[in-house]
Amino acid sequence: MHKQSPVDKRRKFDPDASLVLVGIRGCGKRSLGFVAATALKRRFITEDHYFKERTGYTRHDYLKRYGSQEFQRRDIDVLKSMLDNHRSRCVIECGLGSLTRPVQEHLRQYSATNPIVYIIRDMDRIQSLLGLEGQAVKLIGEGDPLHRTCSNFEFYNIEDRSSLAAQTDEGTPDRRCVDYSFKLKEAKEDFTRFVRFVTGTDVGHTSYDSPFVLLETPPELRSYTHAIFVRSSDLLEDTVKIPELESGGDAIELCVDRWGVDMAATMSKHVSLLRRSARTPIIISIDTSSTGIAQGNSSASQVSNAYFAIVEHGLRLGVEYLALDLNQDRSQISEAIRTRGGTKIIGQRIFEASAPETWESQACFDLYLEAEKLGCQLVRFLRVITAREENAAVVKFTNKVQALPGEHPPVIAYNVGSLGRTSQVFNSILTPVTHPAIERSSDNRRDPQITSRDAVQALFQSYVLDPLKFCILGGNVAYSLSPAMHNAAFRQCGMNHTYTIPDSPSLAILDRLGRDPHFGGASVVQPWRVHLSHKLVAKSRHVEAIGAINTIMPLRASADGAMYSLQEQASRRNQAGPVVGWYGENTDWAGIMTCINRNLSPRNAISPLKTTGLVIGAGGMARAAVYAMLRLGCRKIFIYNRTLARAESVARHFNSWAASQVDATEVVYVLKSLKDEWPADACPPCMIASCVPADPDRDEPPANFEMPMQWLGSPTGGVVLEFAYKPLDTPLLRQMRSIRSETGRPWVLVDGLDNVVEQAISQIELMTGRKAPRRLMFSEALRNYVGEDGPFDERTIQTRLEQVR
Repeated sequence: MHKQSPVDKRRKFDPDASLVLVGIRGCGKRSLGFVAATALKRRFITEDHYFKERTGYTRHDYLKRYGSQEFQRRDIDVLKSMLDNHRSRCVIECGLGSLTRPVQEHLRQYSATNPIVYIIRDMDRIQSLLGLEGQAVKLIGEGDPLHRTCSNFEFYNIEDRSSLAAQTDEGTPDRRCVDYSFKLKEAKEDFTRFVRFVTGTDVGHTSYDSPFVLLETPPELRSYTHAIFVRSSDLLEDTVKIPELESGGDAIELCVDRWGVDMAATMSKHVSLLRRSARTPIIISIDTSSTGIAQGNSSASQVSNAYFAIVEHGLRLGVEYLALDLNQDRSQISEAIRTRGGTKIIGQRIFEASAPETWESQACFDLYLEAEKLGCQLVRFLRVITAREENAAVVKFTNKVQALPGEHPPVIAYNVGSLGRTSQVFNSILTPVTHPAIERSSDNRRDPQITSRDAVQALFQSYVLDPLKFCILGGNVAYSLSPAMHNAAFRQCGMNHTYTIPDSPSLAILDRLGRDPHFGGASVVQPWRVHLSHKLVAKSRHVEAIGAINTIMPLRASADGAMYSLQEQASRRNQAGPVVGWYGENTDWAGIMTCINRNLSPRNAISPLKTTGLVIGAGGMARAAVYAMLRLGCRKIFIYNRTLARAESVARHFNSWAASQVDATEVVYVLKSLKDEWPADACPPCMIASCVPADPDRDEPPANFEMPMQWLGSPTGGVVLEFAYKPLDTPLLRQMRSIRSETGRPWVLVDGLDNVVEQAISQIELMTGRKAPRRLMFSEALRNYVGEDGPFDERTIQTRLEQVR
């Protein structure tokens, strides 16, 4: 019998090591491979193309000419050559050849130096896509699990909602119409994050560098973070409304309490579904007391084998955290830590009420030190208690750990059950919480009984956190949607803050706010974005680059008057105190970057040499748009403005910035007239941002701007962002809709409301440190928007909300 070589499980590779994708026909390797190559900025190599390049024949023609035996021999040789000759800086798609034993053996050896991802997909979907009959599906499905044995990572390719339910009526919002060019937007985002994580290239890719930005700071380094606790049995019994988990926690903890030989793919699918809805880190934990794992007749070794099978599969899925029971076999724990890749290991112990170890005992403290010595990145201790008084002991234990000199793993410590709720509220790191979207069929008294909102409200009620005042500063803000969005988010998250529009539009209000210890921050709009940037004590590098702010936050001081560090300021965001200065940020660029990223198809993937951007306008929003495009990797951006001097000023500013930041001396170019031909030495733009100002307060429509046809030569279309939203249906959007209909080019149109909400989401997370309820904020914006024809009807609101991710 042929003996298989083991797959290397270290999962840490050279960042440039080529990424290999394996899986059966129809699983989505080609599409996801293109996504990965774009995200990692690598060459994409497919087995079919490489075979023709090496032999001069397509695979079909070679088979027809030379017969199956010779074809298989040649196919195996070519595939091995493809892998061996492209070990660095590539994304490689392995097709049918990966089902042969010699190639699988080669892949197992290859796994010692390279990440190999097994792509799995629902077989019914594959059958539908390929038009296969039942027997063919059975044959192809039987070979699929072999890919798990020659890979070290796994990704479940779930369907995009937009591809499952195409809309055809003319009233459908533009970017969501049936001929919209990119049907895999959600999969693109999911797989991009996944490949960056497993290749180790995710660090710093967001282009943020602020302790105030959630994406930059992992949950264990922030204050009072929560993990929504979901059991795999809940998901199997369909008692979880997964899309609603997008807010209410800083992570998702999937507790695996069902396992069997057929559960690996199910667990993979669960993780993909949770990732897509929550877009937060995933924690895997395991409940061995469940009958789904520890059957009545199971031996201890069988339970242990099942336990570490789940551990191994969790590591294959590239989750951010995995909880390991410190009671398990130490050698296997050490092996899991050795092969963890980028996953952080949480060393865990649950103390029963009868356990000799108490929070005060030296044995408990020694176990923490032992977990650290094993190599755990975090340590989590839970205790079953019989009296509320034991909650005070947790604080003493946590303080003892935190008093250790030097760097040590963060500690998560609390008492479980209803009597332990006080300790759960005051535990600062990744406290498991429940969620209104989870309807458990059976009550496990050790599962979380409080929501994130409950916990945050309790922190306000106990005066650990303080109610703060937020507002919007600038001219013509009476129509602003910000109060509705922010106040709804505050209520949803359990924060007792308020957001208002000040009575006086004068800049003098800032001095008054600076004397109020309960001032929490402000949104800033024109005409003060540039002026207020000169009043800052500290600002992000994005403000430095853009030259304008849209968010101002108070910097506070300790009792002796010394200003806290920015990291400390971030951890005190929801606490009052004397204001000694201002911190400035700009979230406009982040909202713009999100809108472009989510709507730009792979066919228009950003390449510094080929991608061209076009910005209309030269104000603060135009500056943010230029910066967002530069951050996405675009190195040729054109700008047009009616006042030529202002456009030239913006170009000089960013060319000076680019000379000091990126390997380019000129990145922004000025278009002098709408009558000019598009420059012959530049590709037509596939990213267009219209930043033409509007003045809704005086009922003045946006400038009657339309794109010159000679500037719309992109054969693959692209994204058009319109930032004016009074009215929502601007002349530019009407023109582009007509052009799209006439030419068939897949232009994706994004109206002004999207950016308003996206920047507000970034803003509220910046100002409070809590994850924003995205769908709720979109809902509030839609319900409070009043256009030329009045407010949106309910059908339009629901249609747009269905597309929110």
